[in-house]
Amino acid sequence: MQSGHIKAAEELLTQHIAARRNDHEAKAILAQITAMHRDFQRAESLLMQAIRGDRKRADYHAALAELLTTTGRHREAVARYDQALKLHPAYDAALAGKAEVYLRTGKPERTLEVLERAAASPITAIPKGRALTRLKRYDEAIASIRSHLPASDAPRDAQRGLWFALAAACERAGQFDDAADACRHGNALSAGDWSSSADESRNRMLMEAFSPDRIPTLPSADCQDDRPVFVVGLLRSGSTLVEQIIDAHPAAFGAGELETLPRLVLAMQDRLETRLPWPALLQETNESGLNTIASAYLEELAALAPNAIRIVDKQLGNFMHLGLIALLFPNARVIHCQRHPMDLGVSCWMQKLPPGTNAWASKLEDIGTTWRLSESLMDHWKQVLDIPILDVRYEQLVDDLDGQVRRILDFCGLDFDPQCLRFWETGRTVLTLSSDQVRRPIYASSVGRHTAWGAQLTPLRTALGQAVERYEQPAS
Repeated sequence: MQSGHIKAAEELLTQHIAARRNDHEAKAILAQITAMHRDFQRAESLLMQAIRGDRKRADYHAALAELLTTTGRHREAVARYDQALKLHPAYDAALAGKAEVYLRTGKPERTLEVLERAAASPITAIPKGRALTRLKRYDEAIASIRSHLPASDAPRDAQRGLWFALAAACERAGQFDDAADACRHGNALSAGDWSSSADESRNRMLMEAFSPDRIPTLPSADCQDDRPVFVVGLLRSGSTLVEQIIDAHPAAFGAGELETLPRLVLAMQDRLETRLPWPALLQETNESGLNTIASAYLEELAALAPNAIRIVDKQLGNFMHLGLIALLFPNARVIHCQRHPMDLGVSCWMQKLPPGTNAWASKLEDIGTTWRLSESLMDHWKQVLDIPILDVRYEQLVDDLDGQVRRILDFCGLDFDPQCLRFWETGRTVLTLSSDQVRRPIYASSVGRHTAWGAQLTPLRTALGQAVERYEQPAS
C-alpha cells in the first residue's frame, strides 16, 4: 500500500480477512484503502469492526477520526481523536489529526494551541507549518518545517506532507525557487510510471469509436431523464466551485465525485457477455442493453436526492465517457470546467495527492501533456456529440460571479436564485481538494498565479505548446 500498489494490497487483505475474520489489524488497513476508493461507509464499518476487536488501539481511533474529518463530521472527529489521546497522550498522529480538524474549519490559532503539547516531530510539523502559513507567519512556518527535513526515517506520507507544506509557505513568502525545489522533492516521493502513450491510445480509440461516421450507427437508450448534470475537466479547474453554486439552488443537488458511471463502464463486458474491450464493445450492445445501464445509473442518482430536478455528478474523469453519456442520456447537460493551463498546472504540481492517483501531476512536463490530451478529446466531443456542453472558465467566474452564475443556472434549466451567489453558506460537506476554498467567498488571488514563478515553470509551458496561446485568445 505504501509503495502505491493499492490493488495488490487490497487483494491480499481481502483474501487474508476471508481466512481470518477476526484479524482487526487487517481490517483497519483495508479500511484505509476503502477510503481511498471513496467508499466511506464501508471504511467506517471496517474501522468500527477493528475497534471492537481491540478498543485500546489508539491508532484505530485516530484512523476513524481521520475518516470523519474527510467526510466533514468534524465534531465527531475531535471526540474520536480525544479518545485516541486518552489511550496514548503523546500520540503525535492523533495530535496532528486533531490540529488538522481545526485548520480545516478555519481555526489556525486553535491548531497551534493543540500542538503546544506535542513533541516536535515530522508529523506534527505539517499542520503547524500550514497553520503558520495560514496566519501569514511565513518565516516561522519555513523554519519549523525545514527543521524536520529531509525526515528520511519518517513515513513516506509524512515526508511528502512536509515538502508540500514547505512549498506552500515558500510560495506565499515569494521564495519561488525554494517552492519549486520543495515541489520537486515532494513529487519525487510519489511519482508513478505515467506516460502519455496510454492516454494517447485511449483518445484514438474513443475518437474512432465515436467518429462522425460511426455515431449514427450506434444504438442509444430511450431515456428522456434530464436530471443529470455532468461536470468534467481536470483537477484544480474550478469544478468544485461550479458544483457548489448549483447545489446551493433549492431544486438541485451536488452529488460529488460519483464512481457510478466508471463502475458501470467496467462492468459492461460482463453485462453484454462479450470479450470485446471498451469502447469496441459498443458494436455488441443495443437499445435494451443501454437502457439497463441508464436505469442502473439513474436509480443510484435518485437515491441520493429523490426530489431534486437537477443532480450534479462531478466525477471529472467522465470527460472520457461523454460519448457513452450522449448515448445513455440524450437530455443530460455537460459543464466543462476550464482554467488557465499555467495556473492549473502549478496548482496540480503543488498538491499532495493520494498515492497511486493522478500520477501525471507529479511532473510539470506530464501536466502539460495531460492538458493537451484532455483538450484534444474535449474538442472532439464538442464537434461530434449532440448533447449540450457549456464551457465555464474559472477566470470568468472570478471576474463576473453574478453573470456566470446566471449563465450556469440558465444552462441547467434552473431559475435564478440569489442563494447561488452565496454558495459558501450552504454548510454542505465538500470532500475534494477544494474544500477550503468553497467555504468562503470567491477570491481572485489564484488568477495569474503562475506569473510570479518565472523560469521555474518553463517545462510546463514547453509541454503545453500552443495551448496557452489558444486559451488566451479572446472569445470570437
